[in-house]
Amino acid sequence: MIIGVDVETANPNSGAVCALGIAIVLKGAVVRERHWLYDPLTGFDARYIRIHGITERNVRGRPTLKRGWSEVLAFILEARRDLNEPSLFQDAPLHDAPMYVAHNAPFDRGQIQSALGETLPFHLECTVSMARKSFPQLGAHKLNIVAAHLGIPLQHHDALSDARACALIAHHCTRA
Repeated sequence: MIIGVDVETANPNSGAVCALGIAIVLKGAVVRERHWLYDPLTGFDARYIRIHGITERNVRGRPTLKRGWSEVLAFILEARRDLNEPSLFQDAPLHDAPMYVAHNAPFDRGQIQSALGETLPFHLECTVSMARKSFPQLGAHKLNIVAAHLGIPLQHHDALSDARACALIAHHCTRA
């Protein structure tokens, strides 16, 4: 099981998460996915709005990521339970643990941890590193380039579409 994670941010400040996408891939097929909008309680930079299209109006009245995090974990846990997967956290045996991935994982991990004020309860693998090893012939390993190379549809900078692409890229890389 591969769980793709992606965030969009309101501005360059650490922890300014305004969107989160989770996509769960099992045996190369997307089996569950979900998208959340969050109020980062900070201003939106016009450059970031142009990238992802999310505005203050879109998130007004939404919880912060910190307040909504339990819903994200419950979504993942429920999907794992429904798919007969073992426990959510890293303490499961390595062969049983899902692989959590993000493209440029240090960015997503840092943004989430900053918004939460705590460490992620799972390790986040980087699909940029995975793609560099699996597809060295590509001139660059940006998400849109790797997705296009693999024929994965992508609406770039949409948190759910990016999370889905990450999980599918990881599937391709681990099969090779």
